[in-house]
Amino acid sequence: MIDPREALRLWLATGLVPAPGTEAAAASLAETARLQGVAGLLRTAIEIGDGGGSGWPAPVRDRLRETHRALLARGIVQLDLVRRAQAVLERRGAHSLPLKGAAVAETYYPTVADRPMADVDLLLLGDWDAAMEALRAEGFGGVEASDHAHALRDAASGEVLELHHSVCSCPGFYPLEPGPLWERSRSAGGQIPRVPAAEDLLIQLSLHAAFQHGLVLSLVQYLDFRRLLDAAPPDAERLLGLAASSRAEAPVAVALAAAEAVVGARVAPALRERLRPHVPPGLAGWLARIARAPLSIVAPAEAPLFRVRFELAHGRRGEWLRRTLAPRSPSAGGEARRPLRAARRALALAGRWGPQILGSFRRPG
Repeated sequence: MIDPREALRLWLATGLVPAPGTEAAAASLAETARLQGVAGLLRTAIEIGDGGGSGWPAPVRDRLRETHRALLARGIVQLDLVRRAQAVLERRGAHSLPLKGAAVAETYYPTVADRPMADVDLLLLGDWDAAMEALRAEGFGGVEASDHAHALRDAASGEVLELHHSVCSCPGFYPLEPGPLWERSRSAGGQIPRVPAAEDLLIQLSLHAAFQHGLVLSLVQYLDFRRLLDAAPPDAERLLGLAASSRAEAPVAVALAAAEAVVGARVAPALRERLRPHVPPGLAGWLARIARAPLSIVAPAEAPLFRVRFELAHGRRGEWLRRTLAPRSPSAGGEARRPLRAARRALALAGRWGPQILGSFRRPG
């Protein structure tokens, strides 16, 4: 029996809706679609695009319909959370822009129900301390802090907002300029007032996919690339220029190649050729294997995260190691971690990445 993830992946890549032979197979596909973030899109495909979904058992169609409704209700609440947080920050004179799902849900999908999110992400382009003070005053409480973002729970909705001072881990390794990023952003007509320009959003999605997650994503996260490329094909010169200024050519090249393999993302041939030299030598063979076995990077596959970051840092590994072990605080006048704290972080990362570090001279995949 075909892996339900593969059936869904082929549907996203080709448009051919899966045809389950039994109710059990249909139920498995529906549950996998929920886990992969494409349940709403599948429901629409089988009920509208397939003449009412006659090939799917009624109980499974009912389950998908109920899931779609629940996703819509939650998505509206989540985007309203982003809108409220942005308004709080603007009153303090701090610009911010949505990241990842919050940036694409209204713009590149039919409804927010078709782009589920575990939480919502916001990139702060202003003063960190003032922003945190303002959000806490509005009832946002700390949940968890990482080197690039703080997770805050909204007292009103119970949903989680991740406030980022960096798009991904290792802050500063892929630098961005807040002012120009805001100036390039564009107004949006939904709950969220402004979203990043297409080229900036593509770079951000690439950093999240490649550097943050070692290319292992859900199907809907890979679909973000395809929908963005279809709806707003990037200007190649602008994209490459912005990627160069952020030193992010390698993550963009790798992430777009992976999106092509997984969901058939349509990268213009000229852009593909210009990105090809930026694929790190240590990842070229892995990308070829991914093209033959795309499910190897679809969640819940295990990500070779250390190896991917190691290869993406080709030519800059000393800086990568320093910024990984001693990330700079986003607070005003914040300093990098002191030596003892850096050593503790090194031990924690070694515990998490130990097997990958030991096998770091093997190619991933």
